[in-house]
Amino acid sequence: MKRRNSIISFGGIAFIISGLLFLAQQLFLLPVPIPPSAEGELMMWLAEWKFHIAMADELIFFATLSLIPSIAALYRVLAGTDRIKAALGCGLMAVTIPVHLFMTIVLGRMVYPVYDLELTPDIYKLVLSMYYGGMHTAALILGTAILLLSFAIRRSQIGKGAAYVGFAAGLLQFAGAYPWLIGSAMSMVIQVVCTAWFILLGIRMLGGLKEAR
Repeated sequence: MKRRNSIISFGGIAFIISGLLFLAQQLFLLPVPIPPSAEGELMMWLAEWKFHIAMADELIFFATLSLIPSIAALYRVLAGTDRIKAALGCGLMAVTIPVHLFMTIVLGRMVYPVYDLELTPDIYKLVLSMYYGGMHTAALILGTAILLLSFAIRRSQIGKGAAYVGFAAGLLQFAGAYPWLIGSAMSMVIQVVCTAWFILLGIRMLGGLKEAR
């Protein structure tokens, strides 16, 4: 039992770390303007915001890896409360991991050189469209996962407070799937709410929750 509680506590720590890293990633992207469509302006945009994009890329990578123990621990807590919603929610959240990791490769190609291969402005546009498309997909999946998990959390040891924050975070993720429509400031607000949910889960899991039977 002590070992199982340690796994849940470790998952709680990982949730907090993941939430803070995703928030830091969004902070680096906050001042970055919308990519211009003109080729010359696009190349200048890349040169000007290269550091911010590179830091965001690194943070996404580690934030995503931190989700692995978080999801495993959360399922241990929720499985006995509502196994179906716990499995679906945790499963969908796990699906975002490979999507985010692939996006780190895509975003990294914007700023990190590979041998002496140079990309043309048209290729950069394709890479950017793939990145925004991938993050759009990840946000929709994550929003669905958070909503499902929040229904299970409402009846669990974690408590209704975390469930209500989760409902807000899940619904906001659907809006966050369209960053080109809502702008960077609103995307930041959405990330703050999602980070608050991650941290709240982490704190509750660190508080000695027992594995559900």
